[in-house]
Amino acid sequence: MESAVPKGGGLAIKKILIVCSSGLGTSLMIRINLQSLLRELGVDADIEHTDVSSLGSCDIHLIVGAKQIIDSLPKNDNLEMLALDNIVDKTHLRERFIASCFYDNWREK
Repeated sequence: MESAVPKGGGLAIKKILIVCSSGLGTSLMIRINLQSLLRELGVDADIEHTDVSSLGSCDIHLIVGAKQIIDSLPKNDNLEMLALDNIVDKTHLRERFIASCFYDNWREK
């Protein structure tokens, strides 16, 4: 995870990575919900989903996933991680995303 782009800096289009243990069902569901939210908020971001073991090779601004997955990742002060207590609740996703530094940094641009 050393290749992460610092919070609020770097590329013009922000990169978000959704992670789960297999990179399939859970991360795809969160991705679909997050894409809908970003369209609603007018946030331009590149969103990918993957399994947790593939994180090391990605340049990203924000990682989103279930709380137990995010809690298992090594901490990185240069990368924001958004842990979801409820992965199916769109209101919870919205509240957590809007409270994130990622969203604050995007709005400042």
